[in-house]
This record gives sequence, C-alpha cells and structure tokens, in this order.
Amino acid sequence: MITIEGISRITGLSREEVIQRSLLSFIGIEIRLAEEDIADIRERYNVVSKEELHKAIESGKIMSRPAWEDYIEWKNKERYIEDLKGQGQISGDGI
Repeated sequence: MITIEGISRITGLSREEVIQRSLLSFIGIEIRLAEEDIADIRERYNVVSKEELHKAIESGKIMSRPAWEDYIEWKNKERYIEDLKGQGQISGDGI
C-alpha cells in the first residue's frame, strides 16, 4: 500500500511536502481532464468559445439538443477549472 510516510522516506521530502505536491498534482490532472472535455466540445461543434456555441444554438445553426447540455457542461467545466486554480494558486499554464 502507498503511504505518505513511505513516499516521504523514499524522496526525503517532509510529510507536508508530499501532501502538498500530491494535491497540486491532483489539481493539475483534474484541470487537464476538464480542458480535454472542453476541447472535445469545441471540436464537436467546430467553435472556439462557449459564446460562439451559444450564438450558433440561438440562431439555429446547431441543433439545440444536445448542444445546450454541452454548453452548460462547458460553463461548468470552466468554473471547475477556476475553482481548482484558486485552491492550488496555479497560473494559467497549469502545473
């Protein structure tokens, strides 16, 4: 089983440093996964922004279902990313 103490012993880092780095790594992974989800939506509808997707839905250029759900997911993913960055004090470039 992986333990903080075991990793600390192997790396020579303090327990707190192992925990901090682990959390930052987790945040980085979550951000990358959310960004990939957003990229999939961009690709699916051939748009560069959620605003462009919204306009395309409103104008009827794109069918509203499931595009509305994807638009909402995009907004939620962006909020999730911002919340994670706030917790990790991460720059826009990620970890």
